[in-house]
Amino acid sequence: MTAPETNGASPATREVTNRDLIGRIAKGLWNGARRRQSELRYGLAREVWFSTKRFAVGDEVRNLDIAELPAVRDAVVTAYPDDRNRAVLAALCQGLGAKTFFEIGTNRGRTALSVARSNPDLQVYTLDLPSPEAGGETALDLTEADKRLFTDWRRGEAFEGTPEAERITQLLGDSASFDFSEYDGKMDVVFIDGSHSYPYVTNDTRVAERMLTPNGTIVWDDYPGFPGVLQCVLESARRVDAPVFHILGTRMAVYSRAGLELDLAGEDERGRVRVA
Repeated sequence: MTAPETNGASPATREVTNRDLIGRIAKGLWNGARRRQSELRYGLAREVWFSTKRFAVGDEVRNLDIAELPAVRDAVVTAYPDDRNRAVLAALCQGLGAKTFFEIGTNRGRTALSVARSNPDLQVYTLDLPSPEAGGETALDLTEADKRLFTDWRRGEAFEGTPEAERITQLLGDSASFDFSEYDGKMDVVFIDGSHSYPYVTNDTRVAERMLTPNGTIVWDDYPGFPGVLQCVLESARRVDAPVFHILGTRMAVYSRAGLELDLAGEDERGRVRVA
């Protein structure tokens, strides 16, 4: 005996809809919330909160899909697969034709290596504290998340001994007291990924603005996850002379004096435009 067809189609040939999955998802959500509370708190709830903050800022920081950025979506880059941000940042440097790149916050050096390897003509400068002990003597306050980085200190290990190391200059110092004057007006891209505290991100943003070339670009990491980064980016968006964008699917917010070419096909505005 064969099973009766449903709505004129057998279960094997009928399309499955979200409505068909409601019961299963609801049951799984209930069971998961009881059994995997850590994952619920630090995974699902965290992502929902991040997305809520991103959505709630309104038009102050516009959200862009990578598909809307031709220079990024069509780029071919080399980057670590554990963090999509590095690949997108490397692609952004390509699209902007950057020749100089300054990173605040080296950590293991994976970002510096990714942008250098994907941009053979790029000169990279990266700044970090001189030692983990220096983390207890910073000029401005750190977040607790920042302090945890000092327990696994492997600054710059990714690019040590690589061909790209010849184009990567490791600088040592606290960004709140470091003398950046040598780099003023010379950086095509400045990547802010040091401390996530509001005082530090604000300081690093002011420093980045001074270092930019006339067509330079600032990229903030860890937006909108950290409150200090979110607040600083919002304040910058109200103050700077060009729009600030968040690239969806990444933690990065971008301000560019050069302007970004956008492909808005599929929206009310049609075709490519340059937003500056």
